[in-house]
Amino acid sequence: MKRELLAGAAVLALMAANPSFAADLAFKAPPLAPVPFSWTGCFGGGHLGGAFSYDKIRSSGDFSSAGFVGGGQIGCDYQFAPGWVVGVEGRAAWTSLSSDTTGRVTYPATGVTVPTHFTVRNDFLASATARIGYSFADRWLVFVRGGAAWTREKADHAFTIPPGAFGFFVPGVPIAVDPNATMTQTGWTAGTGFEWSFSQHWSATVEYNYYDFGDNAFTVTSPVTHIAGSLKDRIHTVTTGVSYRF
Repeated sequence: MKRELLAGAAVLALMAANPSFAADLAFKAPPLAPVPFSWTGCFGGGHLGGAFSYDKIRSSGDFSSAGFVGGGQIGCDYQFAPGWVVGVEGRAAWTSLSSDTTGRVTYPATGVTVPTHFTVRNDFLASATARIGYSFADRWLVFVRGGAAWTREKADHAFTIPPGAFGFFVPGVPIAVDPNATMTQTGWTAGTGFEWSFSQHWSATVEYNYYDFGDNAFTVTSPVTHIAGSLKDRIHTVTTGVSYRF
């Protein structure tokens, strides 16, 4: 007991004589607990992948094409209760989709039928969607989305008018024509995917989206003729993307 009292007195005397020694003996505060990750916030980034179109025009079978899609996205998320996440996102992308099919056109006055070549190109694809997801394993999110979509279609219907097709005969003078039109169609989209936040501010996604633009009337024109028809346009995309989260 005496030894303990003497040791304590010695420590007190040393602290009084050397304040820096007392500072060395001060208790250190425990490290702060890490801030839990949250999906709440806004983001912006880019995506790249493959696109597949399935189209149909009046009096023709289905025709399709495959190509690339690439663009950007912006949006915001809110995490609640505690693993559920809701958000909104806007996308705009370029695509290389170009599909074509053969057909025919008949001139009512003469009954002359000629073969045609119809091509539709989708060079722009955009959407505005809401999404809901569930966060698991701390930084993983599985989600579904749906909303409005837009695409720009460039259509042309190339063929050659033979002599006499209009009801009068011009010897040896067939006319090559390519009536065309550019249209912006509105439709809907739905999709699903995964997102992984691999750092505090960066995340990566893999997702599939389906776009349906319905069955829409169109008219392609040229200086000498015009053709009316109906086009059904559907697009599938599979993309990977990266976003910076604010």
